[in-house]
Amino acid sequence: MDISSERVLRALDRRQRPLLTSRALLRALGAEGEEARALTVVLRNLVREGRVERLGGRYRLVRDDVLVEGRLERVRDGGGRVVADDGSVWQLESVDAPPGTRVLIEPRAGEPGRADLVRAIGGPRADFVGVLLPNGWAVPWRDDPRSSGALRLPRTAWGGAQPGDVVRAELVVEPRGRGRGRARPGKEQARRRDRRPAPAAPQGRVVEVLGPLGTPDADFRAIVWRHRLPLEFPPAAEEEAKAQDAALPADALARSLDLRAQPFVTIDPATARDHDDAVFVEPAPARAAGPAGWRLWVAIADVARFVPEGSALDEEARRRGNSVYFPDRAIPMLPERLSGELCSLRPGADRLVLAVAMDVARDGVVRHAGFHEAVIRSRARLVYDDAAVVMDGGETPAIRDPEVCEQLARLAAVGKRLTARRFAAGAIDFDLPGAEIVIGDEGRPTDIVESPRTIAHRSIEEAMLAANRAVAEHLLARQVPALFRVHEPPLPDALEALRELLHSLGLLDARAAGGVLEAHDIQRAVQRAVGRPEERLVNSVALRSLRQARYDAVNRGHFALAFDAYLHFTSPIRRYADLVVHRQLRDLLDGSGAARARWQRRGERLAGWGAALSWRERAAMEAERDAVGLKKCVFLQDRVGERFAATVTRVSRYGLHVTLDPFFVEGLVPIRTLSGYWDFDEARFAWVARGRRERLQLGDRVEVALQRVEMLRGWIDFTLVRRLELTP
Repeated sequence: MDISSERVLRALDRRQRPLLTSRALLRALGAEGEEARALTVVLRNLVREGRVERLGGRYRLVRDDVLVEGRLERVRDGGGRVVADDGSVWQLESVDAPPGTRVLIEPRAGEPGRADLVRAIGGPRADFVGVLLPNGWAVPWRDDPRSSGALRLPRTAWGGAQPGDVVRAELVVEPRGRGRGRARPGKEQARRRDRRPAPAAPQGRVVEVLGPLGTPDADFRAIVWRHRLPLEFPPAAEEEAKAQDAALPADALARSLDLRAQPFVTIDPATARDHDDAVFVEPAPARAAGPAGWRLWVAIADVARFVPEGSALDEEARRRGNSVYFPDRAIPMLPERLSGELCSLRPGADRLVLAVAMDVARDGVVRHAGFHEAVIRSRARLVYDDAAVVMDGGETPAIRDPEVCEQLARLAAVGKRLTARRFAAGAIDFDLPGAEIVIGDEGRPTDIVESPRTIAHRSIEEAMLAANRAVAEHLLARQVPALFRVHEPPLPDALEALRELLHSLGLLDARAAGGVLEAHDIQRAVQRAVGRPEERLVNSVALRSLRQARYDAVNRGHFALAFDAYLHFTSPIRRYADLVVHRQLRDLLDGSGAARARWQRRGERLAGWGAALSWRERAAMEAERDAVGLKKCVFLQDRVGERFAATVTRVSRYGLHVTLDPFFVEGLVPIRTLSGYWDFDEARFAWVARGRRERLQLGDRVEVALQRVEMLRGWIDFTLVRRLELTP
């Protein structure tokens, strides 16, 4: 395997932990031990070029944002003192981590030496949640039992826990090491002079038994601890939320555009916990978009009105960054009083909103956009499945109102035109299926199915994309600082690797096959792969080749969407970045000198906020992914030995990755479990039997038997039973 600088940079960029050893980097690259020397050379060059820095034998990307990393040295009276890696010293007013913790901090604009805690990123923790093993070690879920994060629990400190239980433990005093009496004189003393006893393992005692691994509450607590997610709201924030008045203020109503007579509707998943966006479509004025055009209204809950800037609510929302959604519960960014009640666009309830009105022409171009403080009264709360039936021309008992049906027909028409326009501009759309976990009464998974992406999903998505883009362009045109959603083009090495893959599969035209890939080339290749065995592979590899989107105070465009400017505006209940944009837009609409001073002052902090919120988003995504993976393990743990029909959906150096027909679950058939000797044909995504005319490749239909479900690591392994014939 070729270990290039670009591959190493990409691997470091994808890791949430800031510091990686060279061994961890080898694993991230999928490389073997013999390639360690090549990696060392690449890392040495990257350090010399100033693109990577080395700290204590570990490596990380040189920070290109305003955040600072360091170690928390002292905690006193709720505050703390941080010594940064460059030796600078910073004071924190509020800290919830013990001394010795590595932290990420955001320096305060205009306040030298003072900073705010973004998140803890390593080191000591006040508590420990892990799985108790039979040997007395407790390890965080998905960590290796030999991990430095493991904690030793003497049998006398188990507190009634049994092996396999998830426990909450506290760290006891850790001894530095133990000797065995005095050193012997003479030669023995000389021989042992430089030997030091190995440090004793960190020890703890159980303070709470959360239950067996695989039970909903225990799994939830383990994931929360692993990703350092905040659960309880500070009392001050809860009190501020409770004190909010449900009645709409008269002054706000007086200056709001009254849209309560219009048939706005919300469309969300059946399990949605909040509803912060509503849509309404009407014919557009002929002068703006032609006789067949539409005026698309997107109304977003005016959350900023209920979260005063600088309040305890605001500080806690910024600390959380976003809501985190699990299959059976959520950790909201805002207390339920706001997220589920006052800010939620409930049917029949008057709600203050920020509304975007966009005139969409027949060719899908937004000709004009207007922005308003408004008040609406949602006509109906719809779910995606029911809305999709009506949009496809069918009928459902859940939607009887003719006016609502007309709205859905118009929304479908607008959504199709907006989609066509985006694709024509070179936007990339990954139609990757997701897993929908069906949860039973006791919180345990009862089924796992492929989540559909219906016309209703796509129509709402297009409406939100259009609104986000319109707000971004509006703020840019008026030179109002904003927190943009940035997606930069792929790194050259990743783009070249993707080009080679797509070319080998015959998915590129002659021009793209011999040159640098552009966004529209990737989109065409993705579309050509639809229905082919390699469709899922193409989607996943193309997605992995892209850089992660992030928040930034500087507009750098959005590569995948093919937008020159883009930001997040449509989900202020669950994303702090959207709340910041709402405040900027409201102050722009206000137009006063005081409002201008506010958005300028806010602009000074956007760079730090963007970096911090990007970190929070990654933590939430990883936690959500872990939760889904664990539910899959729980669902299959009692089915070991059962046989399933499956499809080979990925091929790697480790074996065949198969997706089961009856359930949307992927697992691995390790190559070591196949009889005989097999060679990996990386170019053709296949394993070839040595000395036999037999191959196993992408798209093959197979029957597999469930061999192992390892809850601690999140592994699902199968054995191959036989190959199935393809259905004609």
